Amino acid sequence: MDEGGHMMEATGILAVGESSTAMAYIKARRGVSPRQMKAILLISMLVVGIPLSAWVSGSWLAAMLSVEFAIVGLAVGLLAVQWSTGPAMRRALAERGRASEQTLTFRLTPEALIYDLTDLTMTARWPCVTDLYRTPKHWVFLVQSSAMILPRRFFPEPGLEREFIAEAMSRMTEAARARSPDALKVVGR
Repeated sequence: MDEGGHMMEATGILAVGESSTAMAYIKARRGVSPRQMKAILLISMLVVGIPLSAWVSGSWLAAMLSVEFAIVGLAVGLLAVQWSTGPAMRRALAERGRASEQTLTFRLTPEALIYDLTDLTMTARWPCVTDLYRTPKHWVFLVQSSAMILPRRFFPEPGLEREFIAEAMSRMTEAARARSPDALKVVGR
């Protein structure tokens, strides 16, 4: 923070794909989370797949086995996609001459929240910040329909994290503060 208390910042290294984990929480707050989608798929496969397979095959046992094997195949496929996404993204960036780790600086100014990631800068005026919440490893600032992800490890000690979040909360609208119970808990309100 400068002498006048006008700006705060947090800086660190952001790895490519790191924000994906935090994005799962965003989806959960905006509607159906990835876990809920997986549960819906599995239940649908069971509820629809077993009776249809039993009707076609004439055997409930064969139907249950075929659907269970399909579920196992789906789980293996999902794991393969998750396992390969990070390396594929890093390769794609390397082919384009981009680093897989970049310096991220989060700035709180009186007028706006600034997300400065090496060659990309995004600015959100405080009235556009609609929610602030904590995931196990990140703070997520929802800005209308977008998100700005701040890794919690950027704060070497809990007091600095609390101070930064308190400053952000002081600049958010009352409605946004009310939608940010995680941040309210951290700042002790």
